[in-house]
Formats: sequence, C-alpha cells, structure tokens
Amino acid sequence: MPLAYLVAGPLADHVFEPLLVVNGPLVSSVGRLIGVGRGRGIGLLYIVLGLLVLLTVAAAYLYPHLRLVEDELPDVIADRPVVKA
Repeated sequence: MPLAYLVAGPLADHVFEPLLVVNGPLVSSVGRLIGVGRGRGIGLLYIVLGLLVLLTVAAAYLYPHLRLVEDELPDVIADRPVVKA
C-alpha cells in the first residue's frame, strides 16, 4: 500500500494526464467519455484501477479453491486437544 501511494501521483501526472490533454492520444476515445484537460489523468487512473479490481474479483470467483475456501477448510483441527483457560 505505501508503494501504491508513492506511485499514484507521479503516475497520474506523468503518464495518464498527458494522454488526456487537448489534442492528446486518447482524446478521440476515452476523452469523449471523461473529457479532456486538467484533472482527467487521475480520473483515468481511477477508471483503470476500478477495471483491474473487477478483473481480479472475476478471476478469484472463477478459481474454485478460493471461491469455496469456507467449505474446503475445516473450522477446527480435530487432532489437537482444546485447552480452556
């Protein structure tokens, strides 16, 4: 998480922001949806990260061992005695 906080600002300012300036490379595609100009780079970063989260959740759902972890793992290990305090 700390690395993400350190990288997000420069990434938005130096990578995503120049893509959405007037006459920038993404003006005719993404720029039509979210607009162009100052502040649109961080908006595009949020959109990209949101899509990555959706893809991660879909991939996790399609992995049966992760989706069914509560059914596959026991709640208590039976071979150990229970110690009451």
